[in-house]
Amino acid sequence: MRWSRFCLAAAGPFLALCACHPKPKAPPPPPVVAAKPARPPETLPARQSGLWQTTVTEDGSEDTPQSLQICIDARTDRELGVIGTDLSGSTCKKTVSRTPDGWDLLAECNMGAGGINEFSGSITGDYSSDYSMKLRLQTTGASLPTMNRVTNYTVASKRTGDCAKDQQPGDVIVNDGFKINLFDMAGQGTPRPASSAASAPEAGGD
Repeated sequence: MRWSRFCLAAAGPFLALCACHPKPKAPPPPPVVAAKPARPPETLPARQSGLWQTTVTEDGSEDTPQSLQICIDARTDRELGVIGTDLSGSTCKKTVSRTPDGWDLLAECNMGAGGINEFSGSITGDYSSDYSMKLRLQTTGASLPTMNRVTNYTVASKRTGDCAKDQQPGDVIVNDGFKINLFDMAGQGTPRPASSAASAPEAGGD
């Protein structure tokens, strides 16, 4: 009994001391780090106005590569499609990312009855005066079943000089010398003469 009373007496002050001891402070919350601003989306440079030589090769095809001379101004540059041979640019949503050699490209183009064209590939060169593209094109949903397929293309395009005085923006000369105007074909009307407008670089681009 005496030992029990001693233990209680000895323990009493210790218990009282523990009850009065303050709780440790909680650590401060971590500092709030401001989020980095989102990087603006990449865009391709504008193609310089002038006469461009474009060659389109369908990989694995025995057909002769398509060769075109295209008179380009700022408006034509903006409206050219991914491959650069028509005015389907406004139908496409593009994502471009910079690489050490050029750009990677993803694009989806709604061609109406022609289906959905999905492009993926890479671009090398400066694009403003000379570039090459390796593209994979997958077409789905076209009203003509044979159009629904996967095709791989190699495209080489280079500015060769000024458009001729009698050429207009959108004028195209194909392999056999046949001449067309892309704006006329699209029902948009031929733009103003290119003799002065297509002889110097202008703002624009994809």
